[in-house]
Amino acid sequence: MAPVFPIHQPRPPHVAFEKDLRTKLLHGERVTFTENLREYCLNTTIHGLKYIGTVSLTLCERAYFFLTFIVVTACSIYFISNVYIKWQSSPIIIGLNPIATHIKHIPFPAVTICNMNQIRREAAERIEAHTLEQTVLQSICSIDGDFNVTQYEGKWSAVKKLLLSATQPCSGLLKACSYAKQPEKCTDIFQSVFTDEGLCCTFNALDSEFMFRNATAPNIFPTEVSDGVGRFRPILWTPEGGYAEHPSNATYPRVIAGTGVTMGLAMVLDANVSDYFCSSTSSTGFKIIFHNPTETPKITDYAQYIPVGSENRIIITPKINDAADQIRKVAQSQRQCVFANEANLSYYSVYSRNNCELECEAKLILENCGCVLYYLPKLYEDTKICSRANARCYEQIRSSIAFTANTSLSCTCLPGCYEFSYIPDVTTAELVVGRFGIRENLLYDVKDEQYAKNNLALVYIFVKDTYYRSFTKGELVGFTDFLSNVGGLLGLFLGFSIISLIEVIYFVTLRPYCAKRKQRATLKEHGFESNNHLNAARRDLLWFGSKPPVTAVQFIGDHEYRASEFQLQPGRNAMVTEFVAKVKHLVHSRLQQANGWARNTFRSRRNQLGRGFGQERTAPSYPFYD
Repeated sequence: MAPVFPIHQPRPPHVAFEKDLRTKLLHGERVTFTENLREYCLNTTIHGLKYIGTVSLTLCERAYFFLTFIVVTACSIYFISNVYIKWQSSPIIIGLNPIATHIKHIPFPAVTICNMNQIRREAAERIEAHTLEQTVLQSICSIDGDFNVTQYEGKWSAVKKLLLSATQPCSGLLKACSYAKQPEKCTDIFQSVFTDEGLCCTFNALDSEFMFRNATAPNIFPTEVSDGVGRFRPILWTPEGGYAEHPSNATYPRVIAGTGVTMGLAMVLDANVSDYFCSSTSSTGFKIIFHNPTETPKITDYAQYIPVGSENRIIITPKINDAADQIRKVAQSQRQCVFANEANLSYYSVYSRNNCELECEAKLILENCGCVLYYLPKLYEDTKICSRANARCYEQIRSSIAFTANTSLSCTCLPGCYEFSYIPDVTTAELVVGRFGIRENLLYDVKDEQYAKNNLALVYIFVKDTYYRSFTKGELVGFTDFLSNVGGLLGLFLGFSIISLIEVIYFVTLRPYCAKRKQRATLKEHGFESNNHLNAARRDLLWFGSKPPVTAVQFIGDHEYRASEFQLQPGRNAMVTEFVAKVKHLVHSRLQQANGWARNTFRSRRNQLGRGFGQERTAPSYPFYD
């Protein structure tokens, strides 16, 4: 009778595959890269890969899912590249800060005032011809003529001496001053400063101790002794860090005291027009500029005019630029600004675009002409000061710097990420003195109407608002936003997540390492040292490794034997022993069945032969059948 084999339910492909892998690892066999890749495809959380790794699908079906996966991956890469380009090309956005800044945190602007007259006529007429003083005078007034080059040594001390003696001092320029309703002595709150217009007077500027890196280098503030020395104490202020200590009425730079004309700065200016000798303009009066307390002003190019015989009200609007800390990691070329810790100035301690441009201009003129202009930064006392003989050279350098299309000589100075600037709004009226009574105490001592009309100017400087909003540079697309966009696109197209990335890392690194270690441990435990034993185990796995846990082999007329009775037992040659036992069982069962068939067949045949002879044989049986 033929054997009857039971029909078993098929197992899922990934379950059978995982069992095969575990069996291989158990017997110390090496798992190949293809098998590892297939296991990853069957178990990963990325959509679509499990269909590629399922061998039960046809080749056409697997190819369909493979091509679909490639197309979807390409689409996700395309959209992610667009997000990355946006992140890199425009990472910065400038917006209005929702939190306004109170004026108690804003310094009053530094106010620099110059008389349009650069040299007093009285002092110029005392200078003899063909002397060193005349050469310096020609350089200051930009007068062409015969230059006494042999006597001109270009020493800063000589130029400084002439500027201090031949220009109008602050005590003569400023007749009366007041700040925040308090009358002040002008020489106490103003100090002299060298600018491109000669000797000028500045209010609320940062002290030279904090403005310049080298205290011994020549600076723009000449030392003058006044009655107010020591009355006001200098403190540090920077646009990025603010005040180093709490400001008070006895410190400077001063904060904005309040709003309105009475809480601002008021002053009476005297041009002394009769003493004019040379000027950079064709009119009489004053030049005034409002700037950051840490900057050196450029009067010639950017100052505003204050005519004589006028009363002027100037409303100041502070403009504040700041930045978020998140943009510090963005490159300077992209954020287009410089933080304080990134500044690399040699002369100034506090970075600003204006200070950077002045320092750059001084270096270019020194490199190309061998000298510097008297008002530019000088690192050393013996640096040569340019005369009119060098005018052609330094004027060409200055024109090249100012010409924005020029690339050979240029000063590329980015603005500071934190900057303060002040926008003036000037209104002017005719100054009238002596005709009627007025409440202005600053003009109390002025009685000559004609002199006031030809020489004096009254100036008020104040703010009108208590709060001002700043313009803040922030991240348009930060790393968190970029990561969110990329994660959304990957999740939409592929179902990819951080866990998916961890899976990739695991199957590439940790999985092979652990499998190798487990293989070594198995080989050592079971003593698979011989290639013959290893080959026998592989053959046995090939023949019997995929059997279901319970397999019944039933022959009709015989009892049932179960393969579970011959499960793998621990021992040295367990696989070989099990294989031999199975073979013995199979041979034994077949021999028993064949013996039964033969016995029944022979008995039936003998009975038929006996009936054929007409008698039943009682004699001994035939030897053949026995």
